[in-house]
Amino acid sequence: MAEHKALSILVGAVIVVVLALLAWLWYLNSQLGGVTRFPLDADNRPARVPGDQLNILVLGVDDLDYQRDVGPDVYKMLESGTWQKGAFRSDTMMLVHLEAGRRQAQVVSIPRDSYVDIPGNGRSKINAAFSWGGPSLAVETVEQNFDVFIDHVVVVDFGGFVDVTDTVGGVDVYFPEESKADTRGRTWSAGYHRLNGVDALFYARQRYDLPRGDFDRIHRQQNFLRALLDRVVDRGTVFNPVRITRLAGQLSELVAVDDSMTNSKLRSLALDARHLRSNAIRFVTIPNSGSATIDGASIVKVKLAQARTMIDAIEHDQFESWYAKNEIDELPVATEVD
Repeated sequence: MAEHKALSILVGAVIVVVLALLAWLWYLNSQLGGVTRFPLDADNRPARVPGDQLNILVLGVDDLDYQRDVGPDVYKMLESGTWQKGAFRSDTMMLVHLEAGRRQAQVVSIPRDSYVDIPGNGRSKINAAFSWGGPSLAVETVEQNFDVFIDHVVVVDFGGFVDVTDTVGGVDVYFPEESKADTRGRTWSAGYHRLNGVDALFYARQRYDLPRGDFDRIHRQQNFLRALLDRVVDRGTVFNPVRITRLAGQLSELVAVDDSMTNSKLRSLALDARHLRSNAIRFVTIPNSGSATIDGASIVKVKLAQARTMIDAIEHDQFESWYAKNEIDELPVATEVD
């Protein structure tokens, strides 16, 4: 009888835990329901490579708090599908490829000054595409220049990642040498440092006083995202209901996604991300031959043929074999922090 009673108590406890978990997942779902969605109307799209892999174009829009005070709200413009030319620009553009099985991924940074064809607008810097025509023109530009099908688009307010960084307890960043920490004269000594949200944002935004300017800034953005991913999938975050719920709420306010990215897809991607670690993600920059000047403006010269070959390998989940035969600008694979 005692054993039966103990078993009944155990089963009851399990049911309570399951119900609590379901209630928490339902709450997270309601948080995801707050994500802004926008229509995507891209033309002349290339064929999609068959398979379960995903290509996601990430467009980072900076200083949204300031821009909301002086102009239209980018989220309202996205949601309505009416774009005001020149109102916003994207200083960060990344093509994220999740391989089938979600155990490997590649993040390809496309410098904002990459000089490419903008459909219907001649040649210009690639960040002009988002400024002139929003996500739809940005997708057309990436697809037609690099012959890659984009499954989904995510617009991110990078300025809002201050709170996200603090929620996960800061991010660990390695400095190869002493570096400026802010505009007030502070510096970071060489080695690993855990950065809070404000410091991490300065680190990711800074491009002046860096030897390679925007190219070093791209490496910093990649490094920040890798460090943030490590903290998000850390057991202290994933298994902390309060922290993960707060994180879901913050992210729902910082991102906008195309309307084919349903709540179920967002949940699936979040669950899949649990299996990814930073050492399974390659961070690379689109092949290029450096900077040049056209009509007084600084541009980045893209090696289009090599870029298309690389992205074709990525689309077919064959990046590692391509990478072994080619030299490209890559962020070194992550190492563990003591």
